[in-house]
Amino acid sequence: MKRRTTSALVASVGALALVLSACEAPDGGDSQLVIGTEDLGGYNPVNGYSVDGNSPFYDGLLRLQEDPGTGQMPDLTPALAAAEPKANEDSSAWTVKLREGVTFSDDSAFDAQDVAATYRAIIDPDSASEVVDAFRMIEDIETPDESTVVFRLSEPTPTFASRLTLGILPSEAIEKGTPAADWSVNSEPVGTGAYVLESLTSDTAVLKATDDYWRTTPELKSVTIQAYADSSALAAAVSDGKVSGAAVPPRSVDKIAGEDHEIVTARTADWRGLTLPSDNPFTASATVRKALNIAIDRNKIVDEVLAGHGTPASTPVGEFYGDAYEPSANFELDVKAAQRMLDDAGWKKGDDGLRSKNGQSASIPFTYPAGDSVRGDIAAEVAAQLKPLGITVEVEADEWDEIEKSMTKQAIVYAGGEQPYNIDHQIRAALHTHTSTSGVFDNPSDVEIPGADELLDHAAEETDEAKANADYRRVQDLYMDDPSYLIVAFLEHTYVADTDGWDVPDTTFEPHVHGSDWGPWWNLADWTKS
Repeated sequence: MKRRTTSALVASVGALALVLSACEAPDGGDSQLVIGTEDLGGYNPVNGYSVDGNSPFYDGLLRLQEDPGTGQMPDLTPALAAAEPKANEDSSAWTVKLREGVTFSDDSAFDAQDVAATYRAIIDPDSASEVVDAFRMIEDIETPDESTVVFRLSEPTPTFASRLTLGILPSEAIEKGTPAADWSVNSEPVGTGAYVLESLTSDTAVLKATDDYWRTTPELKSVTIQAYADSSALAAAVSDGKVSGAAVPPRSVDKIAGEDHEIVTARTADWRGLTLPSDNPFTASATVRKALNIAIDRNKIVDEVLAGHGTPASTPVGEFYGDAYEPSANFELDVKAAQRMLDDAGWKKGDDGLRSKNGQSASIPFTYPAGDSVRGDIAAEVAAQLKPLGITVEVEADEWDEIEKSMTKQAIVYAGGEQPYNIDHQIRAALHTHTSTSGVFDNPSDVEIPGADELLDHAAEETDEAKANADYRRVQDLYMDDPSYLIVAFLEHTYVADTDGWDVPDTTFEPHVHGSDWGPWWNLADWTKS
């Protein structure tokens, strides 16, 4: 999905180059990591930055562990929390004991008031947070003492612990009555993280390690983030050897990697596909949307567009969700059946080989965000596969501000998986019809899947995990009859890095957001000199 200034360190795979430059030998004193990006600023957790707990500036109550390699989600472990959060009997109240002796980068003490202020701000309508829907169930927050926070929820929420990765601000940094996108912390972050922002200009951010970081003493002392005009400039820098590490499109990773670099990959819940607009005469039909889904060769897209760095997908739910995953919810390639379905729906081929119905052509405008080569390649491949069916597709790139104006009329090359560490948000954001807390890019086509809302609402509150999983599987079944997207794959994020002289933690299971906060760089505080 789109992320505007919510994070300075995130963008699409094709839009980031992460540079290890001027990296001295392990015994050479301070070592520096230089990161290339397109955007700087937007370091505000209340507006979604570090919502998944990954940031050099902030810590959450919980933090991610390394990918266990089991095919399942990684565990969450206490960070600013002193112990695992405890739920009451029906999971409608969660108590968190806090770590003591932690300070923010402005030297103020961390305590329960800071946690309460951060979470209250995210659900405050005046903040206009882009991620408020994930926290919609918070009704009240109590602070019995400086080391205890109690979250009172409006409904039982067994998966609430996954919301506790959000970066925590000091209460003094909360600007009440003002949209979070305008707060000072967007350019002057104040957190408990391993790094502080030493300086920020229009094209350069310099981060310095905090020697008294509560969890460890970082050995990587300096990080510089350098902004480039666009992803083409970043790619050129990698190709020309001006940089020595990058998060790159999957088709480019083998070309860029050399003997001095290693290819690093990460499993993800980051899916790619196209929205199927509800206001388009052709795709307004559930029959047409299903026909399009069985007309697409997903294996070819994974093999050729993603160079094998992905897994074919039909829904927003992958095997990594365990028993909540419905393996039969899978669109099998059947072009002839797709043609029959289009014929039966009245979309017939004319003498020119193009389909139409009642004088309207079977056409779909494909739009992808300018500068994102992976999405552009997916759009081109899907368009090429649909052309023999008599479907007219026009592909164009545009800026997000323009795309946002007509999301129900165009097929957007889309991404999901922004907050994947609980299935509730992963599937709800994609499939639930709009509510008062929905984000701008939740269910952008505004397609209703009959019966899905009720199942999603019930599953989110169900304390019996087996019953909740049954609800989620049923939603996937319903989606097969009335799909609202043309989902093609879960990506494997691909990185090229020169980490010589360093022992680097394994990658973790990544959300859609990726880049300098992820890959081999997701845990910079734990890099050690080898």
